[in-house]
Amino acid sequence: DYLIQYGEEGQWFHILVEGVVEVIGRDEGGTEVDVCEFGRGDCVGELEFIYDHLTAADVRAKTDVRAAKLNRQHFELCMGPVVDVLKRNAGEENKVYDYYNSAKKVPRDSSLSSLSLSMSASR
Repeated sequence: DYLIQYGEEGQWFHILVEGVVEVIGRDEGGTEVDVCEFGRGDCVGELEFIYDHLTAADVRAKTDVRAAKLNRQHFELCMGPVVDVLKRNAGEENKVYDYYNSAKKVPRDSSLSSLSLSMSASR
């Protein structure tokens, strides 16, 4: 099962309550690349909302997963005050985000060829 699919407009911010997900990005040739895994307490999907771009990775359940989720409107209402903290968490110094930070962020209405990964760890 997919929480997030490659090349789509982000619809949900997920907080993993239990289970493990794998993040699968794409290299320059479009071949799938294993990026990382996330587990209990981690979150995915917020960077599409923060940077307003399409997804560039699949986030797929590796085990049975339970997740809480917020849509964009509720995310902005609840998380708006901490957006700067979330941006800082995904900064250049955080190695978990190397794939994301190496990709060019592309607005939602642009080509899917150079999409960026949307993922985050709430560590």
